Amino acid sequence: MEGMAWLRKLRASLKRNSAEEAAADWPEWYQSYHAIASAGTQAPLPLAERSIVVLDAETTGLDPKQDHLLSLGALKISGNNILTNAQFEAYLPAPEGYADSSTVAIHGLVPNSARYVYSNEEQLLADFLAYLGDAIIVGHHIAFDLEMINRALLKQGTGKLLNSVVDTAKVAERLQPVGYWTPKDQFTLDKLARRYRIPLSDRHTALGDAYITAVLWLKLMARMHDKLQREVTLADLR
Repeated sequence: MEGMAWLRKLRASLKRNSAEEAAADWPEWYQSYHAIASAGTQAPLPLAERSIVVLDAETTGLDPKQDHLLSLGALKISGNNILTNAQFEAYLPAPEGYADSSTVAIHGLVPNSARYVYSNEEQLLADFLAYLGDAIIVGHHIAFDLEMINRALLKQGTGKLLNSVVDTAKVAERLQPVGYWTPKDQFTLDKLARRYRIPLSDRHTALGDAYITAVLWLKLMARMHDKLQREVTLADLR
């Protein structure tokens, strides 16, 4: 038994040393983000008192292994207010040879158009993480967006996003569970926006979708507050 305990300690030590060596090679912008996000509040504060960033990504397609980020859009929420003067929006040039008209028809991002000011991927990620800090990430069907961002981060030799995450689709399902009257396909952003009477302006742009999701988030939180009869915390949405 003592031998097994020693072996576990050795493995833990080697793993810790390996992680520390990897962290030493992170670019400065990711090290700064990591320090801030790792030290983020652990107290069970009401979500109305937490920093919230609503995020959306537009990509060349829906396969994280092959497709690429084209743009990120994000908005901050403070209490019950969407801070439209504190928005994040950035674009990446399309990869060489990309000209998929089917996805262009959805998000409207014409490859390498003169309409946009482009960043390189490292600069976009550095700027976004500085904007994000230790905020809670909110998004609709957000797992795909996060995977695309995390894959882009790993290409830069960094770690992944560390923030807590809430999916508005799952919050909507908690309020009105999937069933005969509300099948799974009723929880798309379009259908929830219509259910909650949210205008679908700038749909399928990263910043436009982030704004629609932010409005949806505030409406969902109001209903969750009414259901619980108290302030909503992150634990209520787990």
